[in-house]
Amino acid sequence: MYAIDEGLQKINGEMVETFHREVIEGNTDLEVEAGTTGYKGGCCRNAGGRTYLSLLCLSGDFFFGPIKDDDGNIAGVTIACCGDEGLNAIMKALEFAHEAIDDQRCDVDD
Repeated sequence: MYAIDEGLQKINGEMVETFHREVIEGNTDLEVEAGTTGYKGGCCRNAGGRTYLSLLCLSGDFFFGPIKDDDGNIAGVTIACCGDEGLNAIMKALEFAHEAIDDQRCDVDD
C-alpha cells in the first residue's frame, strides 16, 4: 500500500483539492499530484471547472519537455522514459491521476 497526501493548488483564483502520492519502481521514483473542482457547467475559464496534474521525477531516466505552437507559446508537454521500471512508474502515476480526478468530478446533470 502507498500513502496518499492531500493538498491544494490555486488555479486562476479557484482552489483545487489535490491528491498526491509517490510511485517507486526499482530505481525509478515519481511524484504525482492531481485534482479537480469537477464540472462547473461552463466551457471557459470564467465559468468552468479547474483541473490540475503534476508529475515530478525524483530518480529515473525521464525526459520532460514543452511542446510549442507555431507562435512559440507552450501548448503541451512531452514525456518520455526509458526502461521497464519507467514504463511501470508512468503507468501507475497516470492511473493514480485518472482515479483522483475521476473520483472528484461530478456531472452537472446529477
